[in-house]
Amino acid sequence: MALLVPIMPAQAGAQTGAETCSEAAGPTNSLADLPGGQLKPLSASYFLDPSGDIEANSIAARDFTFTPCQTVFDIPGRDGALWLRFDAANPHAEGQTWGVAFLETIVDEAALYEELDGALVPVMRDGRIVPPTQNENSSLKTAVSFAIDPGAERTYFVRVSGTYAPSLTPVLSSARMLEDWSDIFTIISASLLGFCVIMIVFSLILFRRFDVRFYQYYTIYLFGMFCLTSLYDGWFIQSWGVTVPIEQVRRVIELASGLVMLANIQYCRVLLTVDPDPRERRQLVFHVLTGIGLAATIWAVVDPWETGTPLPIVFILCPFVLLFVSGRKALKGMKQAVPVFASLLALSLGLFSSLYFFVFPVDVVPTGSAFEVIMMRPITLSYATSTIAEGIFMMLAISSMINAIQEQRNLAVSETVRLRGEVERAKQVGNAELEAIEAPAAEAVEAGSGGGFLDRATQAVIENIDQRGFGAGALASTLGVTEKTLGRRLKKSQGLAPAAFIRSIRLRYARDLILQQQFETVAEIANASGFASTSHFAKLYREEFKEPPSETLRTPAAV
Repeated sequence: MALLVPIMPAQAGAQTGAETCSEAAGPTNSLADLPGGQLKPLSASYFLDPSGDIEANSIAARDFTFTPCQTVFDIPGRDGALWLRFDAANPHAEGQTWGVAFLETIVDEAALYEELDGALVPVMRDGRIVPPTQNENSSLKTAVSFAIDPGAERTYFVRVSGTYAPSLTPVLSSARMLEDWSDIFTIISASLLGFCVIMIVFSLILFRRFDVRFYQYYTIYLFGMFCLTSLYDGWFIQSWGVTVPIEQVRRVIELASGLVMLANIQYCRVLLTVDPDPRERRQLVFHVLTGIGLAATIWAVVDPWETGTPLPIVFILCPFVLLFVSGRKALKGMKQAVPVFASLLALSLGLFSSLYFFVFPVDVVPTGSAFEVIMMRPITLSYATSTIAEGIFMMLAISSMINAIQEQRNLAVSETVRLRGEVERAKQVGNAELEAIEAPAAEAVEAGSGGGFLDRATQAVIENIDQRGFGAGALASTLGVTEKTLGRRLKKSQGLAPAAFIRSIRLRYARDLILQQQFETVAEIANASGFASTSHFAKLYREEFKEPPSETLRTPAAV
């Protein structure tokens, strides 16, 4: 909701401007009311060319339409073009350079012509299909500039083609204002791209070692966001000089949008159904959303101009459905559902804000602030803000789930090791010797340890299971005893040296990971269990359990 607050003064200003601009006699733009650094709506007459075939040398003879106070102009479909004609007068005592730009992001080509002696002379071209060698504008925002001598008045034509939005909002601005506006837009877009890269690396490094599901779908989601932002904001032409028309780019944009949506559904499914309740059918919601999203994506990619409309609708509705599901899970006490709910709430608000200002654009008013220009079309800002907030909360959700699973895993392995130790001790000693085995536990209680020595040793190894350098010295230090005392107690209770004891727990831990289906490869299991070498782990595992870990992975008991 905070994004809506700065818009209200602009709306009021637009109404004030509407009262005065109705008196305008024609599309004449005086530069006198634009002190350095300002921007205002472009007053222009327009002509729609549905086929896009009308040449510049014949456009001046066409009948242009002028409507006072009109700041937004419709543009024909993918093959059409919009022509704008306007006059610009410079009453200043020195020459001035101004620019015509557009609040919308994607424009294939904007060509500026000046009328001289009844003919149109090319002045400048800019856009997604204009090669960098022929383009004087190096910013992300599409703009064409012109210079007017002191006291002169000139007539200009602008041809615009290849847009993503159904309408265009041209503005007249000083060169400095255009530069500031483009800089802010670039910072916002670059921040979103940088965030996606950082979170991809973070998820691959941190979450991969726990469970492939925790980084797989979320990494795909972030990669899709990176591609979507790069394509939509035009980084491919600025970074690599690639000129691709919207006719081709739009299909890739629709594919990236579908990828983002489907990945969002899948990682929410993983987070919210990790412990499914057999009495509930929540999985059905995710399956239905996946089917609808997949169908909408396919239709949009096949023909984004004719059948692409369902995709943005599904793209917007999915987070709201997932928000409802996560809210129910949070009320039932699922810990990770709370940050998931916050994440989806941020994403839903951002998407709704972007959609609202796309369908109901704010009127353009004169301004001296580049940030106010951004807020007149806050689609990029709201989308970037919501995506970053969504990513942060989702990382918290994944971290919360990992901590919960790690705690459950440690408890399960600790109990397994304890029971195994009890069984082995029962086999090795008679009933008369069992009383002597209880002495270490009593000694630990007297020392205020709160548990048996063996249990504390086992728990210490499990808590440091991923620390490959955790050996006898580290274990003794953690337990507050000397290595000699550690060796003596472990030898007495388990018949094992400290190194063998630690190795045994690591192997049991690894076997439980396999049986609990925590990982899919032997390398991942070895890494999660604290073994530096996969081959060495496989050898020890085979000696301990009389079968290689790969066979345990395939056994029905592990399914």
